[in-house]
Amino acid sequence: MGRWYTGLTIGIGLAATNTGNNLLFLVLGLLLASIIVSGILSEQSLRGVRVERRLPSVATAGQQALIGLQARNGKRRAPSFSLEIRERGGDVPGHGFLVLLPAGQSAEAAYRFVPQRRGLHRFEQIEVATRAPFGLFEKSRPMDAPAELVVFPRQVPPPPSTARTLARDGERPEDRIGLGLEVHSLRDHRPGEDARSIHWRSSARAGRLIGMDREQERRKRVCVVLDQRPLRGEVLERAVEHAAALVSRELDGGAEVSLALAGAFLPAGSGEAHRHAALRLLALLEEGGDGLAAPEPDGEGSVLQVRE
Repeated sequence: MGRWYTGLTIGIGLAATNTGNNLLFLVLGLLLASIIVSGILSEQSLRGVRVERRLPSVATAGQQALIGLQARNGKRRAPSFSLEIRERGGDVPGHGFLVLLPAGQSAEAAYRFVPQRRGLHRFEQIEVATRAPFGLFEKSRPMDAPAELVVFPRQVPPPPSTARTLARDGERPEDRIGLGLEVHSLRDHRPGEDARSIHWRSSARAGRLIGMDREQERRKRVCVVLDQRPLRGEVLERAVEHAAALVSRELDGGAEVSLALAGAFLPAGSGEAHRHAALRLLALLEEGGDGLAAPEPDGEGSVLQVRE
């Protein structure tokens, strides 16, 4: 619409100059004044606005992620109107819109982003634009806001895998006191101790209360092994997705999981933080690496080898 308005202004200006008509000069003055007012008000609307990007803690390829845009109006009295906040440069397109941003206050817009690939996604700048007050012209202001988001591999069903070795496969008792099911040792019952620690058969034979200590059990340990050196393209992507599925399946089953890749190794662990560390390692895996050392599986657990 701004082009039509500019063209109309130029046309009326030429007509006024050629004819000397005072009415046309009056209309031309109104049109030029509205352009000047639009520029001043749009600049005022953008002044003092700062935007921060809020990235999700977890993003997975093929799944929707929500990216927040936190805007704050640093002006003490003047509000900002009709703000469009959009990504500029980087790997991720997206934008949000705020109708009104009151003076001295913050507001948040958001956009949805569906990553199509795993790996590192970079953000460069945030651009704030407005067409206020008349919607004729757009004025924008870019601001540097570099950031990075690691997108985890796409979620797929885990492949049926057979453990290459069943060493320590499952929970096994250790020779120390802890929380388990097997009895480690018997002793005199302590006053105030939980009645569930009483060994009733021994107590009946001894004629007094006998307590028991249980053995600490070792959690199941699994090592997921992926040798990415000979893999390329879609074959590598499928292997990475299967490795991620195996890691998630074993962690959900309560196992301690380690991850062995060519040139990298993640020690055994459990919990969400360990899951994210393993998925991040797989997300950043790249082709090539012919000079990398072969994967070294964890010798204390069963091994799940990812095949092509």
